[in-house]
Amino acid sequence: MSRAAIAAALLAACALGGCASTGAGSGSFAMASSGGSTVTFESIDGPPPLVFDRMVGVLDRESKLRNLAIVSREGSASYRVRSYLSAQVVRGRTMIAWVWDVYDANQQRALRLSGEEPAGKPGRDAWSAADDMVLRKIAQAGLSGLSAMINGGPAEAPPAPGPARRGPAVASMEPGPAALGYSTQ
Repeated sequence: MSRAAIAAALLAACALGGCASTGAGSGSFAMASSGGSTVTFESIDGPPPLVFDRMVGVLDRESKLRNLAIVSREGSASYRVRSYLSAQVVRGRTMIAWVWDVYDANQQRALRLSGEEPAGKPGRDAWSAADDMVLRKIAQAGLSGLSAMINGGPAEAPPAPGPARRGPAVASMEPGPAALGYSTQ
């Protein structure tokens, strides 16, 4: 089963389970956002199924904290996100690189968010170092950039690194061609 099919199945299960309600205690992906914009994740490519499932849960929790409406990909959404994650070992430490390509309703790329998150020492598999903290940092950085674009404000700066911090997750934010005033067609 492809990652896209898995994502569709998870989002469909969420919608069928009452997740499309806007109630505060519903455990939903779909919530009211300040600007009425909605977001759907078309794909989360790269991670193995267990990491994928955890990432979906982290995105759900983090989107609720930002009142960002994430809806099923079967419906219409103001923005569509295609996400890519990769785990690589560099000098004995795992790095999780990520990219979010954000498309507007006209299927024009509006924004590219990307970063690299240190994940510690790998076990037998580099993905084993992708714990919930690492996934949360990726979700927070991506959703902060996405919220800033939707709400027209600057991206939230990540907290300053402290003794227990591993550093910021956002490496860059690139506007898409449509935001720069030209088209790729």
